[in-house]
Amino acid sequence: MKNGVEKGNFLWGVSSSPYQHEGGYNGPGQPLNNWASWENTGKVERSGKAADFWNRYEEDFDRAEMMGLSAYRIGLDWTRIQPEPPPKEMDEAALDRYADMIAALRVRRLEPLITLCHFTTPQWLGTDPWLDENTPAVFAAFAGSMLKKLNQRLTDKGVRPPTWFITLNEPNMLAACTYNVGAFPAGRRAWWAAALCALQTILEAHVRVHREVHGLYAHHPEWGAPMLTFNNFASDLYWMDKMLVDVLEGARVTEGREPILTYLTDRYREFTRAYRAMDFPHHGLFSEAVGELIKQVQHGLSRKFLHESTFSRLLPLVRERRDEPVVDYICFDYYDPFVGNAVRMPTFADLRLGRPGLREWLTQSLTTKWWDWKALPRGLRFFVERYSAEYPDLPIVIAENGMAERRCRSEEICERRSDQQSRSYFLRQHVGEVKKLRAEGLPLVGYFHWSMTDNYEWGTYDPRFGLFGVDFKSPDLARMPRDEGGDVPWQTYAELIAGEK
Repeated sequence: MKNGVEKGNFLWGVSSSPYQHEGGYNGPGQPLNNWASWENTGKVERSGKAADFWNRYEEDFDRAEMMGLSAYRIGLDWTRIQPEPPPKEMDEAALDRYADMIAALRVRRLEPLITLCHFTTPQWLGTDPWLDENTPAVFAAFAGSMLKKLNQRLTDKGVRPPTWFITLNEPNMLAACTYNVGAFPAGRRAWWAAALCALQTILEAHVRVHREVHGLYAHHPEWGAPMLTFNNFASDLYWMDKMLVDVLEGARVTEGREPILTYLTDRYREFTRAYRAMDFPHHGLFSEAVGELIKQVQHGLSRKFLHESTFSRLLPLVRERRDEPVVDYICFDYYDPFVGNAVRMPTFADLRLGRPGLREWLTQSLTTKWWDWKALPRGLRFFVERYSAEYPDLPIVIAENGMAERRCRSEEICERRSDQQSRSYFLRQHVGEVKKLRAEGLPLVGYFHWSMTDNYEWGTYDPRFGLFGVDFKSPDLARMPRDEGGDVPWQTYAELIAGEK
């Protein structure tokens, strides 16, 4: 065993999330999450059945097995399992279904990577759960109790419980999309201060869940050794990405009297020097200039709003058990991490994206471009090398990597990406970079493509990320292999990893 993975067991996988793939939320008699009011008032498109993964997971697992994958990322949804607040009992049928999912993965020799909270929270937690300092304890209690019940079901079936976990998905994007951009539901808009408050609460929740799950598994050594972390959206904005790992690790190695901000500023300078030393392909002088400006503005805002008191609960929590790890591996999602590429002029076509308000239209148009992300596989190398240099004892997993086609609502008519890039070409670039990094001995132990099928993308069905397309207008949500002029993306992925173990 090295870096938490048995030799020869690289995690080649695909990713999914409950709200985006399972479907069955926010309707009459269905579990209600914090997006329910936005769906019910028409602020976003209704999620409906999504890709109906809840009922069709086995056929998607069959596709993964057919492709020769070795892992699959799924979520155990807090809302579905605990639709009513404690002391109400958990939903036993939901636990049974998730146990069946994990058993189905094990039968196909697919290692489960389990996400415990993928952006959404139960409606009963309110509109701003990550501004409430009680939420981490509530979440940790749920995670511990839920996994105890779930793993008992699995062991009763003779199935090995999961050991790979992501506690919370993309804390940096959750905080930013909720309080900086306004793309996720919230009860208030306090901009930078609220985003930083949410980040502290989310990181505190991670630490408490990490301890809860390790404690649970210590009482059941036959379950195996758990591996827990959180995954950030990789970004060249240090203060909204790498800072989150650094503040947790920094709390362990700094003394109580040493300002954590001094430690983080040193890390920021190292990150900036390493970034500037990389010879990245240029995507245009305008985007690079804007990116540098945004980074300087963000650095200035961080100096203004970040204080020792920003982490007043988090630092003592970590330091009370500083000898214990706070993450068991490094995990990040890699799309287009360079902020300068995000800036573009708004277009009227963006009004289709499910947020019709003028403010949302302008904000989303200027700062979101998931249907046309620029591909830069060498940036993936930058983040793997950076983390492996600073945290050499931690394995690294890429929990998401993918590209979207921007499609019209009609299945027959779709807009091509401006770069005309195909999904197969994207896979060859990025999986090829992963294979190079592995060959060079870097501690990369997993790669997960987003996603097996098209899905609900946070308010809209317009972007399509699937290796298999989904006809959302058909009653059976038929899966369709994509064909790019003879190039079939799922076959491309399968061919790239054939023989790679």
